[in-house]
Amino acid sequence: MSARDTILARIRQNRPAATALPDIHAVPFIRYDDQFAAFATLIRNLGGDAVQLPDGQSVADVVAARWPDAGRTVDLTVPQHEEVDDPHAWHDVDVAIVPGQLAVAENATVWVSHPDNRFRSIYFLTQKLVLVVPREAMVDTMRDAYARIQLAEHGFGAFISGSSRTADIEQSLVMGAHGAMAALVIFV
Repeated sequence: MSARDTILARIRQNRPAATALPDIHAVPFIRYDDQFAAFATLIRNLGGDAVQLPDGQSVADVVAARWPDAGRTVDLTVPQHEEVDDPHAWHDVDVAIVPGQLAVAENATVWVSHPDNRFRSIYFLTQKLVLVVPREAMVDTMRDAYARIQLAEHGFGAFISGSSRTADIEQSLVMGAHGAMAALVIFV
């Protein structure tokens, strides 16, 4: 018997007894009386913002009012949106408007899984990320979200929350380190 086989045999002999998994249905989960208020409060604490689309306004109107001097804007929520052949082509996007399929009030995240976006780099290269989510597509918890999403939808999906930030041990905060410097969620 090789040394490897001896080690593996000893590990198998000393394996701890199996432990039953907890009953996740026995624990009451969070429910919000006002999901939008919970979502908006948390995303603002994370450096982003959330609004409900006012009657008579378009997403483009809200974005133009928020960032009147925005540079290159790409809107993937419209049928005839800009196409690129290389993910690096998104490098100079100032505002990206993308569809979000689901919002989670518990942690102010939005599930994105867009079949027409061949290059997911736009989510992370843009300076300002606008996520457009149907009002009825809000759930209370991540548990609720995982029950609704289809993980094999298009080969890519991610939960995105707030604007990107990071801090080092010296407490130097850097905005936009791993993605957009600003995030806005518009509920339509």
